[in-house]
Amino acid sequence: MIARLKMLDEQMKQRYEEDELFHANEMQANRMVMRVLFINVIILSLLFVAVELGFFPVSGAILPATVGALCIVLLLGLISRKVGQDAWWLKFLLLLGVLLVYARIDALLTHKVAILMVLPVLCSSRYFSRKLTLVMTILTAVVFLFSAIYGAYHGWVNMNDVMVTPGSTFTNTGVFLGSGIEQTLDRAKYARDTLIFSYIPKLFMFLIAAVISVHIADRGRRMVVAQKEMSEDSARMETELQMATQIQEGMLPNIYPPFPDRKEFDIYGTMNPAREVGGDFYDFFLIDDDHLAMVVADVSGKGVPAALFMMAAKIILANYAMMGKSPSEVLEATNLTVCSNNPREMFVTVWLGILEISTGILTAANAGHEYPALKKNGRFELVKDRHGFVVGGIENVTYPQYTLQLEPGDTLFLYTDGVPEATNQTLESFGTARMIDALNENPAASPRALLQNVHAAVDRFVGKAEQFDDLTMLCLSYGSTLPGNSR
Repeated sequence: MIARLKMLDEQMKQRYEEDELFHANEMQANRMVMRVLFINVIILSLLFVAVELGFFPVSGAILPATVGALCIVLLLGLISRKVGQDAWWLKFLLLLGVLLVYARIDALLTHKVAILMVLPVLCSSRYFSRKLTLVMTILTAVVFLFSAIYGAYHGWVNMNDVMVTPGSTFTNTGVFLGSGIEQTLDRAKYARDTLIFSYIPKLFMFLIAAVISVHIADRGRRMVVAQKEMSEDSARMETELQMATQIQEGMLPNIYPPFPDRKEFDIYGTMNPAREVGGDFYDFFLIDDDHLAMVVADVSGKGVPAALFMMAAKIILANYAMMGKSPSEVLEATNLTVCSNNPREMFVTVWLGILEISTGILTAANAGHEYPALKKNGRFELVKDRHGFVVGGIENVTYPQYTLQLEPGDTLFLYTDGVPEATNQTLESFGTARMIDALNENPAASPRALLQNVHAAVDRFVGKAEQFDDLTMLCLSYGSTLPGNSR
């Protein structure tokens, strides 16, 4: 019973949301029908002026249709202004007004305006209601039937199409009934011919258009519902991506200074994804009191798949490093683990270094990653280390290991390819040379300031060009005397 009530509640909620959606569409359709009526008044007014000036051989009897249409439009305009565009019954009044205006014109010009019968149904299809369009189809067929009968006795007569009394002569090819011409006509035969040769052909054309209009209404309703579902899916995906961004940011070190009690070094990192979530990451952690591990990596691909792969790679690298393995052993073990279950054949480039804090000896290994930059003697330069193969590419790969001696005041800068490969609007790359120049603008700055300088240089170079790659940087200053802890 409870499950049944929940299902009914969900159905009512969905129906209410759809009603709200189609209510907005109905207001738009009401405005469209009002514009159609207004345009018709303008056309009829111009036609009446043209007739009076003698441009068209049609009697001034077109005036009643013009005045009638104008009155209907003014009345409907006043009603819609009074009740607003959101009254549920307004659409029926508007469609009825369209039908009456066109039926009145058809009654006067029965043999001249075959398309008028189609227009009311086309207007009703804009409401995206199959039932409304079907009702309008039946109503239009009936009203225009009476319009044709009325036109057979009071409308326009084409003298080339009727039988008249022998010996009668006329100077005009067409006149309105009521001009004295009806005495020369076989009225019954003319009325019958009007229905057979005017109304029925128009009815066939009308039915074809009505079928199309019903299809348009039904298709339009489905498209509105589908668009609503797509909007909901997009909003839900946006929310999920925001949550994924928060989760990813939470997995990276983001509290600074990270080791406030350690004065031997200062470290700072940033990651700016090109999308909501990215595949780049940085990490640093103390293996023990005298060893600091640092990682900068770049996963192949972008978006959610790269972010998931990044999280897995980060955890695997940290686990092996915490076991006390050397950088080359950590990369080799991580590569085996990733290759053992990698159906999407993704890979990750990694630079991994372990700093012995007490001595300044940095032991590192590079799995296809960018060259690090090191400041020695007051200037930054690239350290062109030996590269191994990417992690996740091939099993049983060995990674060469090397050491660097850091002296007090030395600074290590690590980054992903999003920095040198950032491009401007002319597709020119930022490059490592500009990166080194940005670092050397103020080489004695704190790690945080250095990263801000590089990021600002990249932004100036890129300008308004779209960012296609993640921008990740990590910086370490080593020594007992530091230019100030990151805040």
